[in-house]
Amino acid sequence: IKDKKLKNKIYKLYLLGIMLIQISAIAQTGKLTEEQRLAFDKVYFKAMKEKMQGSYDDAELTFREAIILDKENSNVYYQIAEINFAKKRVKEAVKFAQMAVQLNPNNIWYNNLLAELYKSNRAYEKSADLYLEMYNKLTPELNYLYEAATNYFYVNKFSKSIKILDKIEKIIGPKEEVIIKKEQVYLQANKINKAIFEVERLIKNYPSDLKYKGMLADLYLSKKDDQNANEIYNEILRQDPENGYANIALSEYYRSKKENELAYSYLKKAIASPDLEIKYKIQILVPFVSPEVKDEKRKQAYELIGIFKNAHKSEASATMLKGDLLAQDSRFEEARTQYRETAKLDVSNIAIWQQVLYCDQELNDNMGLLADCDSALELFPTEPMFYNYKAMVSLQEKQYEKAIDAALKGVEFVVDNDKLKVQFLSIAADAAHYAKKHHLVDSIYDQALLIDPNSAYALNNYAYFLCLRKVNLERADSMSYLSLQLEPNSASYLDTYGWILYQKKDYQKAKSYIEQSLKISPKSGEVLDHYGDILYQLGEKENAIESWKKAKEYNATGEFLEEKIKQGKLIE
Repeated sequence: IKDKKLKNKIYKLYLLGIMLIQISAIAQTGKLTEEQRLAFDKVYFKAMKEKMQGSYDDAELTFREAIILDKENSNVYYQIAEINFAKKRVKEAVKFAQMAVQLNPNNIWYNNLLAELYKSNRAYEKSADLYLEMYNKLTPELNYLYEAATNYFYVNKFSKSIKILDKIEKIIGPKEEVIIKKEQVYLQANKINKAIFEVERLIKNYPSDLKYKGMLADLYLSKKDDQNANEIYNEILRQDPENGYANIALSEYYRSKKENELAYSYLKKAIASPDLEIKYKIQILVPFVSPEVKDEKRKQAYELIGIFKNAHKSEASATMLKGDLLAQDSRFEEARTQYRETAKLDVSNIAIWQQVLYCDQELNDNMGLLADCDSALELFPTEPMFYNYKAMVSLQEKQYEKAIDAALKGVEFVVDNDKLKVQFLSIAADAAHYAKKHHLVDSIYDQALLIDPNSAYALNNYAYFLCLRKVNLERADSMSYLSLQLEPNSASYLDTYGWILYQKKDYQKAKSYIEQSLKISPKSGEVLDHYGDILYQLGEKENAIESWKKAKEYNATGEFLEEKIKQGKLIE
């Protein structure tokens, strides 16, 4: 506690010191009486304290009170300008900064703020003029000249910008950054020859830096002087055969001349080059990784990506591109290997795991998919997508406890997506049904229908499970009927409603709904099995047996189907 009190005391003394410095810096007008000055200082002191505490709105109001006490105090206008700048009210800040400069034109801080405000408000010429004035009249700070030249450039005042850059060069000599700026200005002004002259100066002053030769070649290309450009690119390659930028430039040149073999040879060298930026290489390679790319270009795609991978063994994008290429060619086993390798190189990229799971699905490798889901969830434990995959595949593989666990965990991480929440809960409830946890089925589906009372899937499955257990058939009837109002052409939902009617012994009406289902899905083994039972109850024994046989033909899995066919009678 003593330490805390001491820290507070030191902090208050620090604030007091800062504010006393500020007050001593106030430009007194000399027109205030002693009493007026004391009143002004009290208000100003309060405003500075509010400003330093971050209470900008209160501070601005208090500074405005100070203006009433001393309308010609430049420092108050400056403080209000700073506050408005911090609040991103640039136009208001400009107004008060102008007042501060008007009252005290030789204050470097006021001028600095106003110049910066002009620039922030895109009044670049005003900013440039002020920086130049500050350099000439207040202090010869070289940075003011740089700012002036840059701001004149922004408003296409190229001659003014060049004049200032020439002045800087006279002061500090032919420095690299000044010559580059001049080249940029001439280029923007479409004075290519003058830009070329400046780059030639760079080459003379920095002969070992090949990038300036590359700049010169690019300038010659811009004026359609291919001969000079190519001579320079080849000169670069004589000095540095692996120079990526020269190789890519020559590749593009020969491609424009339809000399495709020569263009491709330079392209391979560019991709292999260690100095060409990876992101630039990716931009070049992406068009090759497209389903539209066929035949010879497809072969080139594999070769170029192989070169890229060899040049950057730890670069994830190289293996990702190889995976994409293989996946497009339906070589999913090889693609998955590449994607898994990519995932090791770039553990933060969730999209890679989506590609891994896509390959698992295409390969019908449910065990692989479950293992990959677990790996992905170790890295992204709050990502619902991976829980969804895991839950669905676990259900398919009859790993019901895993399906329930994955679905109920996944739903916790779903945000603002009721449809997905219901999907998770439906998977969990379906798995609970097959695990014979009937109390869990009911509670989970009740929860799902609270979220979305019109989820046709949840309504249908819940109704069907109640029907199979032969419990709460009236509720099953109403839910199934509602699902049909929502999706009247669903063969599955028609079958559910028909089967509920069967359990309620309304056989004739049940037959009607089952027949509607069979019109839509005539090869459904489960529906044909149900149809046989209904026909038997209606006294159509021969037709019933025929329907059971068809059900078996279409892989129905009814518990008593074999016995029904064998004995020629209904068994329940």
